[in-house]
Amino acid sequence: MASSQLKALRLLPTRSPSDLEQGTVVFDQVSKRVSLGGSRTLTVLDDLSLTIEAGSKIALFAASVETSRAFLNCLAGHEMVNSGDLLVGGSSSWLIGSRMPLMPVLTGRANAEFLVSVYGVYEDDEREVDFIRKLCGLGSSFDEPLEKYTSGMKDRLKLALSLAFQFDVYPVMRWDGWNCRADVPFMNQVRRLVDRRLEGRTLVAEASNSQNFALDYCNEGIVLKDGAIIYRGSLDDCAVLAKEAQAARKERSLSRHLRQHSDVEEDLQGTMDDLLEAPIFDGPQAPRPRQTVRQPAREVG
Repeated sequence: MASSQLKALRLLPTRSPSDLEQGTVVFDQVSKRVSLGGSRTLTVLDDLSLTIEAGSKIALFAASVETSRAFLNCLAGHEMVNSGDLLVGGSSSWLIGSRMPLMPVLTGRANAEFLVSVYGVYEDDEREVDFIRKLCGLGSSFDEPLEKYTSGMKDRLKLALSLAFQFDVYPVMRWDGWNCRADVPFMNQVRRLVDRRLEGRTLVAEASNSQNFALDYCNEGIVLKDGAIIYRGSLDDCAVLAKEAQAARKERSLSRHLRQHSDVEEDLQGTMDDLLEAPIFDGPQAPRPRQTVRQPAREVG
């Protein structure tokens, strides 16, 4: 497999997304750290420079889910980078496959109306709300609170909401239901709409959790390791490198885990040695003095 090493070059200074073609994404010396709990952090992007041309369809391979999610969250605008510039020409979708800003106490219609007020492009909001209602096919349940929905009903509403709006950039962590290959009329309709939505648009899809989706739509991949892109090229080559990176990460994690247990075992061994070296009394032990508990005197009425 021929490796493609990418150099982190300083890009030409671009200070406004309006300078970019719609759908173009520029990472200019971007660094991003995520918390792993407590004081532990993970550097998922380390001085990263990358240009994604408009209309590209890229599968994202990484050694950890935390890395993929942080990359896509930054692209979607859910999280801020720690340093550098991340510029997106045009509009970017929310991270598809993440928790959408849905409110369980509101009805499906009310949630749809809220998102239309934020992302809608038509003057007639009812046009997009009606599209969402028809696509999800929930009938009268569309006017019931989400807290009464089953998981399947919620998935249908999320799919309809994801397809209701046109964006220039689509970051995808997971596309629920895409791995189902059954001849379901609803999913066939969804696939036709996805084809139309992604035509000429930029797509960056996580390749581990949405493997079938990424293979269906992406024509190249990138591999993220230790905060840097180590390869950009064919999906097959990316998959091989990603598996190697994941295996190396698991080995490092196991080694760290074993070292921690080794330290604990050494401490326990020292404690056991101290106990075993303590003197043993074979003779009768003196009885412990009996403790007398005094009760308060009761008052006589």
